[in-house]
Amino acid sequence: MNYRFIFHLLALVVVAIGLGILVSAGVAALYGEDDVNALLISAGISLAIGIPLYRFTPLAERAYINYREGFIVVGTSWFVAMFFGALPYMIYGMFGPLDALFESMSGFTTTGASVLTDYDQPHGILFWRSLTHWYGGMGIIVLFIAILPPLGGGAIRLFAAESPGPVPGRLTPKIRDTARGLWYIYLGLSALEIVVLLILGMPLYDSVTHTFGTMATGGFSPLATSIAAYDSWAIELAIILFMILAGGNFALYFALVWGGGTRLYKDAEFRFYLAIMSASVLLVTISLLWAGSHDAPLQALRDAAFQVVSLQTTTGYISHDFDTWNSFAKTILIILMFVGGSAGSTAGGFKVARLLVLSKNARHDLTRQVHPQAVLPVKIGGRPVQESVRTTILGYFFLYVMTFLVGALLISTSNLGLLTTVSATAATLNNIGPGLDLVGATLNYAPVDSFAKGSMIVLMVMGRLELLPVLLPLTRGFWRR
Repeated sequence: MNYRFIFHLLALVVVAIGLGILVSAGVAALYGEDDVNALLISAGISLAIGIPLYRFTPLAERAYINYREGFIVVGTSWFVAMFFGALPYMIYGMFGPLDALFESMSGFTTTGASVLTDYDQPHGILFWRSLTHWYGGMGIIVLFIAILPPLGGGAIRLFAAESPGPVPGRLTPKIRDTARGLWYIYLGLSALEIVVLLILGMPLYDSVTHTFGTMATGGFSPLATSIAAYDSWAIELAIILFMILAGGNFALYFALVWGGGTRLYKDAEFRFYLAIMSASVLLVTISLLWAGSHDAPLQALRDAAFQVVSLQTTTGYISHDFDTWNSFAKTILIILMFVGGSAGSTAGGFKVARLLVLSKNARHDLTRQVHPQAVLPVKIGGRPVQESVRTTILGYFFLYVMTFLVGALLISTSNLGLLTTVSATAATLNNIGPGLDLVGATLNYAPVDSFAKGSMIVLMVMGRLELLPVLLPLTRGFWRR
């Protein structure tokens, strides 16, 4: 085990968090509020630990690592980030230890499940809360791959372990250039959204913090009523468009920028992603009008479009209290929580790519029952899906379902009620944030007991890392040479 490599990258995580908290302290100083000292102390602690550890664990010229180091670094880094990211909340007195850890993990995993009940908080601490989203969206480890010297064969293992989706891989000959390209796109889209929201009349602070939540598909807002506070068609439409982009495959945007624009509209997953979203908006709109909760068709379309996109992309922003909607509409929203965004996006969920492969595989199995001798390769976008990929997706589906069931059983011990338990499990495992009933759109996770919160913390990181970096180190075979 290359412990030097592990501690070196973990030290970088701590340094990156310290610098982010330092930036937040600058925001606090700009507004002249009393959270500046707590943020400076938190940044000081992080940098005082991270910088010496980084200097005392220099990497060899070519730092080769195997799959074990890759999974351990990625899995451990999120818990390290959670701990140091919680320091400002605890030192300022905003939360107790468990709630601070919950809010921190929810931020970094882009879940957006909050225990915050009093939004009358200083700008600096709320800026840090939103910044944790933006850090976690594209992934801190992927950022390090982009800026560190070449890591040899270890880079692809780190990239694959943290990148969401069933088939992460190289978009350029060098994985470091791939990571840089993805971060450039992430930065560019974030800057563009800030400008658009400013043009539409949103204040600078709100534009930046809501952009962090949108592009990371996180959903933390500095306002208690989220996007509903603005009651603006234009702002909601802009955020819808950027949520759709954030829930799409960033590899397609990479190809679009670097000369492969036709891939975007030819991509089978992207078309399926938009088709699911469009059909859901239509069905929810009709159900809202049919149930009588909305009289105006345009208002029903507006509310349905925002909440469908917000929940399918696992962003979790709120423009309307969807917990008051009819059962049909809420059922669609729960289904969308599991569908999630595209592979290679910042969104959570099962992922549209996996769902597409499973649906094609099921259709072929049905056809074989009628024509058992037929040779029917599963194809996506005209290209056959390798048997190994199909087997991996089937295995992941089983692990995903079992994780959901075990998580729901653990949370059910808190006696929250069936709807709350199921929706809270779905919301945390799929990194969405709001659920239904006691954890609905206008409520939060503050009343949930300690055991359930601890279970949800684990579900959040498992969902963000897509299970394996958390589950593999728990197996005996992982540690065998």
